Amino acid sequence: MKLERTWMGLGAAASWLVLGCAAVGCSSDADTVAATGDEPVPVTDLIDVQVDTNRDGFVNDLDNEGEDVWDAAHGAAFLANLDDDNLDGIRDADDAVVNIDAMNQADRYDLATILLKASPDAPDGATAWLTIDALSMKHVRVFLKDATGAFTLVLGSDGPCGAGGDGTCPFWNHALELSVEQLRAGSELIIEGRRLVGLPDSTSVDPVTMQASDWTGLVTLEYAVLKDGKPHTTAESPEGIDRAVLRVAPWLMFGNSTPKFDTIFANTPSPIFVQGIEAATTAAGVNFWKVTNWQDHWTEDYFQTGFASMPWADGQVAGMRLAMPRPWGRSNTEASLPVNWLKESHLFGDSGYFVVYKKSFTGSTFDSHGNHDLFPPYAIDGGQSYPFGRIIHGSNILPETKKFYDAQLVQGPSLVVKTDWLIVGHVDEAFSYLPANNARGWKLMVGSPRLAKTMLEGWQKAGAGSALMFEGKKWSNGKLAQLSIDEVLADADIMQWSQDAQASIDAMVVTVKAEAGITDEEIVEIPYLFEAENYPGEGWLNVALNPGTVNMRYFNGYAVIPDPFGPKIDGEDGFKKDLNDRLGTGVSGLGADGKGIKVFYADDWDMYHRLLGEVHCGSNFEGVPQPEMTWWKAMQ
Repeated sequence: MKLERTWMGLGAAASWLVLGCAAVGCSSDADTVAATGDEPVPVTDLIDVQVDTNRDGFVNDLDNEGEDVWDAAHGAAFLANLDDDNLDGIRDADDAVVNIDAMNQADRYDLATILLKASPDAPDGATAWLTIDALSMKHVRVFLKDATGAFTLVLGSDGPCGAGGDGTCPFWNHALELSVEQLRAGSELIIEGRRLVGLPDSTSVDPVTMQASDWTGLVTLEYAVLKDGKPHTTAESPEGIDRAVLRVAPWLMFGNSTPKFDTIFANTPSPIFVQGIEAATTAAGVNFWKVTNWQDHWTEDYFQTGFASMPWADGQVAGMRLAMPRPWGRSNTEASLPVNWLKESHLFGDSGYFVVYKKSFTGSTFDSHGNHDLFPPYAIDGGQSYPFGRIIHGSNILPETKKFYDAQLVQGPSLVVKTDWLIVGHVDEAFSYLPANNARGWKLMVGSPRLAKTMLEGWQKAGAGSALMFEGKKWSNGKLAQLSIDEVLADADIMQWSQDAQASIDAMVVTVKAEAGITDEEIVEIPYLFEAENYPGEGWLNVALNPGTVNMRYFNGYAVIPDPFGPKIDGEDGFKKDLNDRLGTGVSGLGADGKGIKVFYADDWDMYHRLLGEVHCGSNFEGVPQPEMTWWKAMQ
């Protein structure tokens, strides 16, 4: 059963959608007068291609300034059309259907408008030509609106080019010829991307060097008029050519600092784990999607969530949720690949997917998405600025995944930390990120065996050495897990493993301090110990002994944390009390107001902790394309 969601409340701005304008609005000269207060320029002999250069959601004469560049203030955007508005089970960029007609306006939000301005005084015998640059031809499709309101493919690629990773396709013409009648009347076209930048099939053949060249996502349109085989010029177009530049929207990863989420996923047969997640989502007023049609309960690991968007009227955005699957499944069968779940359950209107990996059943645990996250926004004086966050990942991910992240530009280049000292090898085993009332706007949560040991020693000194951790809990082999404080502190192996893990975490912290300018005051330690196992050829690798409480799910002011099952100190779980104080009060200055965040706990022991994971590993989140994340202002 597919989740049905609506997210774009355009209100009155949507009224023109049924009147014939495409995905970004178009307006008449009268509209321009209303907007500017100036008299319209009389329409005469024009060579004018228009796109939403000024990013106000309308295509009109105001877009002519700076239309041939892309910078902080100029340049139109368009989307890779990877959702499925007509619910045929095929991504819209891969089928031959334009979902714009009297009964279905869905693609109005997904395709960007190109206008060829009417030129009533064009000379007899003239013809017009619209071309796209050769490098972009494989990656886009342009449709021309006819007199009936239907759209016909006229530029770009045709057929299954890029569908399912297929890099081959028949090419459509890169140049469109228009008659003098069409030149005089003007034309409306719409453009869609067939893929995101940086994917393995996002290459073209450079027409000059004849070598494969990565597509940058920029598309150059040239509009020219010929008379008697020669360029026809005007005062405004002395070359006889008008140019406009567009860019395909990048994919933006969701992270803890994303302004708002509306859906939390979990796929688990554990009712007690579900109860912990559901308590928080109910309190937050967020939809809880209990995934029941997939065999993998590591919901964070098998797909990564994000979105793509383009500017819309009134400061809104049009766009879609886009998920990225892991390259391998839980068995060596095609049916186990996570992309199959996305095709079945995440492909519908305003929701789609894309594939980064070159080959199925490649990669390793490092390519599960607990090892991929988003560092919150930051800037360094005189250095790099990441206003919408920066992708962070651990060791040894597939090179094509890193290439894709970096190609998005806005949240890259990715920040890399060393995680191959861990059995599972995921960055979420050591780091999380929570909002804070400080200049940075957030603080880094860091797993701390050092703090856990100090707390245990303090309780022992106070006479609570016999208090039990993990009371009544069992490991997967049936062995009783409970240990007293005295037993843990006397266990030389646990103390050494925790010390080794602390050294590795400290090295991760050094990296992010150097990259992001993080200070000690911007770090909150989260206490838990580590154990280790000796893997042939790899040596001793670590995993959390206690439930790894930094491995939490945070959304919209709420955090769901693994129940630590700590020792009872004065009748209360000592680790839980510490977390409540550390995160849920003003002690650490967390939360937008500095008074703490809302803390909930989930019992993940049986389903996740004893299988080497925690709450973050067993859940996922997503939301609408975020209007606040105006990537076009940051991507140069």
